[in-house]
Amino acid sequence: MDADELRRALESADLTKYEAEAYLTLIEYGQLAAVDVSSKSSIPTSQVYETLRSLEEQGFVETIERDRLHAEPKEPGEILAQLRTHGELLTAAADELEDRWEEPELDDHRVSVVKQPETVYKHVRSGLEDATVSADLTVSFDQLKLLLPELEAAADRDVFIRIHLYDEPDLHEKAASLGLADSNLNIRVGTIPGPFIAIIDRNSLFFAPNSRADEDYGILMNDNILSFITHWYFLSCQWHVWEPLFGSGRHWTEYDSLEEFMRDIVPLFDDGAEIQLTVRGNYIDSREACIEQGQLVEAFYPTRYTGSGSELSLEDLSSYATIYIDTGEEVLSVGSWGAVYEDIEAHRITITDIQFPYGTH
Repeated sequence: MDADELRRALESADLTKYEAEAYLTLIEYGQLAAVDVSSKSSIPTSQVYETLRSLEEQGFVETIERDRLHAEPKEPGEILAQLRTHGELLTAAADELEDRWEEPELDDHRVSVVKQPETVYKHVRSGLEDATVSADLTVSFDQLKLLLPELEAAADRDVFIRIHLYDEPDLHEKAASLGLADSNLNIRVGTIPGPFIAIIDRNSLFFAPNSRADEDYGILMNDNILSFITHWYFLSCQWHVWEPLFGSGRHWTEYDSLEEFMRDIVPLFDDGAEIQLTVRGNYIDSREACIEQGQLVEAFYPTRYTGSGSELSLEDLSSYATIYIDTGEEVLSVGSWGAVYEDIEAHRITITDIQFPYGTH
């Protein structure tokens, strides 16, 4: 059902054309100033205040007096009841309106709060189906099982996936029964319970409480900054400090985090290793996607030449981290997520060869 059919259905439920249009506008955008309701619809400015007051008297919206009049939709229980008394068409309209209330589209730079965690999982499944770069998740076993088909399909498409799995009784046996012992998913286990989190392609962020919440809810976000902040929480609290689900002897040759790469590889570089890399990402100036190959020739972070010489940590790399690769034609600087000053923002770093002073690895 498109917007015009839904508006006509609301008019059949005894709303005027302007009232139906105003209510749908508020359902779509949430709280708005009255003048913005007018600008985002066909309601004349001279009519919008009277329209909103009428909707408030009928119990469909709530108005708020600030420096100018604002309005926001109330939960559509009353209007759903009216719609469902008007036959099959209006029942379909009621279902559509309820879906739009509970499952808003995740537009650019939008933060939406939904009533049920299941709505979050639905959006995560959709996000994983479209993922092209990476996905970081913190999940319970039941949540992992729910999302497993989409996670495995994404991994098969070469999406870089890391999963923090909350521990529970018989976890290894349950995981093995799903075939996770031979999976190409990167899974680590943590013993401290926490929320459901998913970060997909560095921009889409999803959250739902697993416990300790007074009521069920979920949050859907399309925001690079909030995703970046949560990514650092994931790295520092839910990834580096925990052990893999199966075994601990994996040799990493591919990274989606420059900081992880530097933590592992810079000590080898300092010991004299010659390291060949493939960097996938985008050029900072043009934002165009790129793939560059070259030899690691330098690395820099704030304590690079002034530190105590202790083991490199994420803290050393948290404020500024850059590597330099020689492609044979030029030396390019490579930065991390959100890079501004380097030539390239890295999305994936692959080690293609390491030559040690004492032999080949």
